[in-house]
Amino acid sequence: MTKVSFTVDDERLGSVERILRELPFVHDIEVEGNEQTLKEPLSQYEKLKRIIDDSKGKDLFKDIEDPSEWQREIRKEWDRDL
Repeated sequence: MTKVSFTVDDERLGSVERILRELPFVHDIEVEGNEQTLKEPLSQYEKLKRIIDDSKGKDLFKDIEDPSEWQREIRKEWDRDL
């Protein structure tokens, strides 16, 4: 394996990290000047589980009064002819 290093502006670091994490051939990301090595979930399942766990307790659908009716309306949009 080859190790690559480059310099990034602090305000862009998060964006660069997200891009690198999505590349399947990038195995590890280390940020110099930061004590932690970024360890991201290895599988798509773990990424989705983390997103779902982070969203718990945020009342994402609290404004939906009747979930069944809401789903019917969504399905009507899918079934319409374009």
